Amino acid sequence: MKRDSILLIWVRGLGLGVFGNVLGGIMTVSLAPFLAEWFIPYMAILFTAFIYASLLVTAGLKDGQKEAKLLRSHRVESTPKARWIYLGLGIGGVMCVPCAALLGVALGAFTMTGEILLGSYFVIGAFAPTLFMIDTQNMPVFYPMILMALYLVLSAVSAQIGYKFGIDEKSFRDFMYEKEK
Repeated sequence: MKRDSILLIWVRGLGLGVFGNVLGGIMTVSLAPFLAEWFIPYMAILFTAFIYASLLVTAGLKDGQKEAKLLRSHRVESTPKARWIYLGLGIGGVMCVPCAALLGVALGAFTMTGEILLGSYFVIGAFAPTLFMIDTQNMPVFYPMILMALYLVLSAVSAQIGYKFGIDEKSFRDFMYEKEK
């Protein structure tokens, strides 16, 4: 057993991030008739962001568990400390590309059509319920920038948390299972 390449680890994490966005988009589209109520979009944002973050925690956790096995078998001397912060920033950077397209809409480069709006639900699925809270035809310029910042922070932090839980198996067991008395 040896370490996987950084590119392979990043592609796996990116796949889980894209899957989290698609799941968030499915949830947003299925909740669309109810998102006119004042509190439901806020709850939907929490749930879709949680889905996205939990899948990135899973990516970091699997890599951390593999690193822990390598440490136990004495195949490596130490583990990279901030590996998933950088990988999470890379994943968040890819997720910022659709937000840049929304920035083009906000700046007036092109108009928001129904097809672009429907596609946005699945491409920025973790924060898609926010599209129901703003006027998409007169989108403020700061909205896509806030989405970019949220993706960068959420991706890096959640992936690093998963990696730390994977490396430190004792805290993972304490977190996941009840302690016996």
